[in-house]
Amino acid sequence: MTDAPSLAHSLGRVALGVFIWEAMFRGAKKAFADGLPERDAKERAYKKALASYAVSFVHAIFLAWAGWVIVFKLRNASEAERLSLYANDDERFVGFVEVVTIAFFSYVLYDLFHVVEQYPNLGGVDMLAHHAAFATASFLAYAYGAYPYMLGWLCTCETSTPILNVRFFVKSWREMDYTLPYISYIAEKLGMKTRGAVAGNWLEYYVSVAFFCVFVAVRLVGYGGAFIALNFDLRSTEDNFLPYSVRATLYTLVLMGLLLNVVWSYKINGMVRHFRRKVLKQRDEGEAPISDSEEDPGATQKLS
Repeated sequence: MTDAPSLAHSLGRVALGVFIWEAMFRGAKKAFADGLPERDAKERAYKKALASYAVSFVHAIFLAWAGWVIVFKLRNASEAERLSLYANDDERFVGFVEVVTIAFFSYVLYDLFHVVEQYPNLGGVDMLAHHAAFATASFLAYAYGAYPYMLGWLCTCETSTPILNVRFFVKSWREMDYTLPYISYIAEKLGMKTRGAVAGNWLEYYVSVAFFCVFVAVRLVGYGGAFIALNFDLRSTEDNFLPYSVRATLYTLVLMGLLLNVVWSYKINGMVRHFRRKVLKQRDEGEAPISDSEEDPGATQKLS
């Protein structure tokens, strides 16, 4: 059984993690600073959000990969090993999970600052609550080595995020004149019959459907199944290594995360149904693209 890292070592890891995420953001922002126009509100909003989405891609791909590694490692482990990271004898695996948890926690801190700074472009009140809750959950998971199997499934939820980020680019590109040729190029390569903004609407619909399917698979079925497994593990093995207040807080946050995913699923389903009506109406009536003002704003925010 391995020991938890010291406080000084942990604080150094967190500071390094936040520094790395912020350095990525500033590097991306500098790279895009001179090459993109700002002639109208949409172009300015796109340019302002671009660096955040670029870093989000890196974070989501890393966390999703790491989450699946943790899940497959612990899927046949004992109840004690799924409940306590430090019940595992594999020191390399323990160190890996510690690094993943720090990456998660430090990214939430970094992203929370930018969500507040650019509010509401990157998310609304539900996004702020989401960040605050998972900052607390990831901090407690690291501090106590708590529930690594549940942590793994939480990380796999990021599998849906790159698809959401692709939707951001498709939506932005079809709304700006200088990027509209990108949409036509993609449509041509995919063998689509439409071009321009109409093709963009169809692409956004397809991406939205893919996002919804993956979201339901990982954030409802996978995460929900892990929550059920957590309850069975807690009934089979006492997690006495956790103070009651920490155990109650973590359990509540895990449950709130599942409920939040249910709410988001409902909103995303509404978004998908809206786009289906939108593209079918254009196909049947040959109308000009419908304004995005008809969308549910909450369904289009970045989910981290």
